[in-house]
Amino acid sequence: MENSAPTFRVYRLKWGQRAIAVLFLAFAIFFMIASRAWPISGRAETKPIELFIAAVLFIAGLGLTLNFFTATVTFTVDAIEQRSLFRQATLPFTKIRGPREFVVWSSDADGGSRTRYLKLESNDDRHPPLEFMKSYTFDNAFFRWFNKLPDRDAEGQKTREDSNFGLV
Repeated sequence: MENSAPTFRVYRLKWGQRAIAVLFLAFAIFFMIASRAWPISGRAETKPIELFIAAVLFIAGLGLTLNFFTATVTFTVDAIEQRSLFRQATLPFTKIRGPREFVVWSSDADGGSRTRYLKLESNDDRHPPLEFMKSYTFDNAFFRWFNKLPDRDAEGQKTREDSNFGLV
């Protein structure tokens, strides 16, 4: 049985992720207005540090929002593509060695948060692996395809178990 990939499908980030980006942009605009660094506020004097902080927050919020609204994982006839505002990468199906799934923890005083990632490793050095958050709107067809790929983690465990490090 062949593991056929879903063709001509586009997956976008979930609306929750996009809403966070929009809220951050709204906060940045609110900060600009509240600190009176907004150009139309009519304030005669604006401290340079206020302008700098307001500009950095606004640019970061705008970049984050644009990135989250343009980020896609797309299946074509012969490849999987990851696109965003800042990156575009393609991995042909014939160059996929196998998938991995991992969690990245961010530590803070409250215990931290976790982000799940999916990674498609390449069997060719000319094609970098694709890594993307699991928070895209993936459907069952995607996960059927992803789970039928050769499991790289199980493959690594099997090699470690079978190895005797050259000892008989």
